[in-house]
Amino acid sequence: MPSLSRENARIWLLLVVFFMTLLSRSDGPALISAPLAGGARPGLLREAYSILNSTKWTDFSPHEAKDGAPPWSSPRYLNLTGFREQSGYAWNDLAHFKDRCRQWSDHVYPRKEPWADEWDHGPVKRTWQNATGTVHGKWVRREGSMVKTSAGYNLSAVAPGVGWLEDHMEWGWNVTGSHGTILLRLQEDAADAAYDEETEKGKEPRSAGMAREISAVANIQDEADSASSFAMRLHGVHWPRQGSILLTTTSEKFAGIFGLPHFALGPVFYETSQKLLNRTLDKVLRKKERNRFAEPSNPWTPVVEDEVSIPLPRCEYIMYLQLHPLDRTYIGDGAVRDRQVLLVDKMENELRFPTGAPSRGVPDLQMSLVAWSPDCSYYLESKGPPLFPSTEGEHLVGVKSEVLLSRTKNWMFAFAAVLMGQLWLLKAQMKESNTPSTLGRISFQTAAMMLLADGMVFACSSAWSLSATNTFLPSLMLTFAAFMSMAIGAGFLAEIYKNHEPERRIREREREQTRAAEAAAAAAAAAAAPGPPTQPAPGTLPATATPPIIIPSDQDIDAEIAENTAAGAAAISLLPTTQNPARGPQRPSSSPTSSFASITGTFIFLGIALLILTAMSLSWPPRARALYFNALAFTYLSLWLPQIRRNVWRNSRRAFAWRFMLGQSVLRLAPFAYFYLRRDNILFVETDAAVFGWLVGWVWAQLVVLAVQDVLGPRAGVPAGWVPEVWEYHPVLREADVEKGGMPIGLVSSATASAVGGVAGAAAEGEGDGEGEGLLARAREKEMWRSGMALRSIDCAICTEVLEVPVVRAGAKDPSAAGGLVGVFARRAYMVTPCRHIFHTKCLEGWFRYKLQCPICREELPSL
Repeated sequence: MPSLSRENARIWLLLVVFFMTLLSRSDGPALISAPLAGGARPGLLREAYSILNSTKWTDFSPHEAKDGAPPWSSPRYLNLTGFREQSGYAWNDLAHFKDRCRQWSDHVYPRKEPWADEWDHGPVKRTWQNATGTVHGKWVRREGSMVKTSAGYNLSAVAPGVGWLEDHMEWGWNVTGSHGTILLRLQEDAADAAYDEETEKGKEPRSAGMAREISAVANIQDEADSASSFAMRLHGVHWPRQGSILLTTTSEKFAGIFGLPHFALGPVFYETSQKLLNRTLDKVLRKKERNRFAEPSNPWTPVVEDEVSIPLPRCEYIMYLQLHPLDRTYIGDGAVRDRQVLLVDKMENELRFPTGAPSRGVPDLQMSLVAWSPDCSYYLESKGPPLFPSTEGEHLVGVKSEVLLSRTKNWMFAFAAVLMGQLWLLKAQMKESNTPSTLGRISFQTAAMMLLADGMVFACSSAWSLSATNTFLPSLMLTFAAFMSMAIGAGFLAEIYKNHEPERRIREREREQTRAAEAAAAAAAAAAAPGPPTQPAPGTLPATATPPIIIPSDQDIDAEIAENTAAGAAAISLLPTTQNPARGPQRPSSSPTSSFASITGTFIFLGIALLILTAMSLSWPPRARALYFNALAFTYLSLWLPQIRRNVWRNSRRAFAWRFMLGQSVLRLAPFAYFYLRRDNILFVETDAAVFGWLVGWVWAQLVVLAVQDVLGPRAGVPAGWVPEVWEYHPVLREADVEKGGMPIGLVSSATASAVGGVAGAAAEGEGDGEGEGLLARAREKEMWRSGMALRSIDCAICTEVLEVPVVRAGAKDPSAAGGLVGVFARRAYMVTPCRHIFHTKCLEGWFRYKLQCPICREELPSL
């Protein structure tokens, strides 16, 4: 059994710790609790609950006291945390907040009478009765009537007995920018019992007579400031018939859920919400009181994910949402009321329990927002009509949770299909690149970038599969596709790494030689420095010259000398003398062949670092986050750059099949196209067609460069001094190189008779049959002769067919036909080996797929 190296053991340990942290529960009690969060908290919660039961609609009426006003119009406060007068909150703006809420609702559902507390819906249900879903949109900030800062509060007076981490510090969740975005995820369990008041006979039920508990998680992003985004949890009440939702935060310095009915817009809303909360809050408190161990956590905490619940002062929020009516395209116009009642119910039932019933589609979930912070004193309002044109915003728009779930499943299946397509292309490429010659052309970095991306997809999908419920099947399929792509890609990359081992040895040997030369130069410089004369030690004989060693001419020892020199040994061993004592066997300093397993830790470390950095970037400012994701996408889609560099460096081409390069480019661009171009994507990210256009252009620019390298040569347009010298398989052949040994074998005899044959062929123009191929061949020879070229013929040893080779005539200057684009295409028809044999290009390239030896003399040949 192979042993696991210590480095890889550390990597796997960190990987296990990372996944345990990622998959751990975040809804349990905090690891570090507040000093108040002990046995005193249940008692305080029960006391706040009793105040909720004992108050009436007009018991909380905060406003400025006026001189001479009657006693019954004086301001009234509640004995709840944050609701007291000495708390100093901006409760004078509560009436203005309610007015803004009524204005948003009036715009959606106009009231028959201005003084009415309800909006006349009648028995017709025009909104979703279950608001579970996700919406997003833009907001604008408006100042309150009072300026409040953190320095103006005494937290010890607001929440006595709470040990705050630091006093007079800047509060969290404080929005200072003028505009931004919000993502709201609403959760409403229809199975929970809702409060529904009894309706008298002969009367229609009031739209505010039914209330249901609801919670939401709001992600707020300030786009006008460099502040990071934040997420908070709110709890509240939903009036389904009215389409109104009232939410609030609850913390150590604000008992929002216990005073929520007093934020309602009318007495009917107050009554139904109070009776609902009496039932639901009591159920939660009884469960905490029956617990044998003291539960320190806050059941209605606004903190979404925080393992350290030391009290930190944050801005509190009261949020009002008004659902918009469903589009008439889906529910019809002018239909019978009873039919409309059934239609909305049927649509929701079909979403929850699909039966395949025909439908016109699923309307969007749309709502208006008014959020108010009573302690930080400002408003956040959704951007849309009537204050803003619809082109700037449509308030908050999204989809129901069932629709989002269906889209997520479809996206996972589509992504799995994309990965299977990548896998099919990879398998086809592995069949073509199954020899050392073809593997040597492939860039290790290009294949590594693909493998790293597939590995990160596998890590994310496997983590999602462990906690998935409704999306378990598609996530499992996506995990399987990512695993297969990663596993087979890792095997292919291991073969490439093994094939490139000689290149790494050569580079290491060159570095060692460079270091040895630098050390020798430093030693020589130190020896040449002037110093006191030294006398030889007593008994030491003077050094004598070593007699030369004669090497027979039939021995090629150059390679052995180079190898021994690179290994740090002497080129030729000397006899033991006083200056050169006998030594033991020298070990080579070069490292042994490294396996692909030795660098798997690097891939794991890089993948974990990218995942952590990506998770951190979700809370960055919008510009920084967009810059990070665009840079990450640009780097990932630069996967063909290392292959272009390797082609230039090794003077090789066609490392990958064009089917593989085009297919991989399209498939790896597909996920980016979904998020950059589709507005209703599953992550609700902003689209950016311009950036996606740049990414597509960048990928296709790389493919164009690869095509130019394939046609004109890998080093077309690259200065010769920038790259190392390699053998040119497509040289310009000249008759003048016959004596220098530069002409291929087989063309020498015809080249010596070029003058006679060429002139005779030119003089005999018009003789012969003058038809068919003979006439075309003579016309071509004549044209080439005039341009200083001659056409030679030789049989290709691989296919045994005739190979016509253009040669520059002796004494003629390099004609235009030898250079330029025409000459490049002409030279692509043949390949000349270092052993002076010539073949068809296609024949020798096909031969190189199996052997890097000359088909005639079996001499080793440099790879393409």
